[in-house]
Amino acid sequence: MSRQNAGNGHPTDRLLAVAGQLTKTGLRSSEMGVAAAQTIGYRTAMMAAAMSNPIDFANPEFIRMGAEKVEAAVEAFHAVATGISEFGQAWFTMVTKQTQAAAVTIGGLAACKNPVEIADVQQRLLADAVDAGIHANLRLIEATAALAAAGMTPAYRKVRANARRLAREQA
Repeated sequence: MSRQNAGNGHPTDRLLAVAGQLTKTGLRSSEMGVAAAQTIGYRTAMMAAAMSNPIDFANPEFIRMGAEKVEAAVEAFHAVATGISEFGQAWFTMVTKQTQAAAVTIGGLAACKNPVEIADVQQRLLADAVDAGIHANLRLIEATAALAAAGMTPAYRKVRANARRLAREQA
């Protein structure tokens, strides 16, 4: 979720969007596992074949194996570094909202002179906390889901591309 979308929409819609994003991330993780197994199989066969002819170790695929991991790691680092900022802001907002609610409650309760006033303070607190708290917590959940997806996406792209490319080359 981007900052532009944070706080927009009905909480149920936002929660469903996060659930969809987490489901997509989970599916991608599974796809990545299958593609990684395929890639390892292809590359292991290439290495075994190169054992009989050392010239075959000059295959660019063997250089690509290391370079692509570094590229994916750098991309993931940048994506996560960017997402950490949004996550930190979302976490700070959530903590701030909770602290504000506690301060209002304590201040409101201190001024109460009878049980009716106490009930009134509690009702106001509940209404304010539900509204502000839900949105602050949803923003944190959205930032967490976006962070997970951002960190995995570069590796996902590389692994899937390798599996497709190597399958074409072996066919």
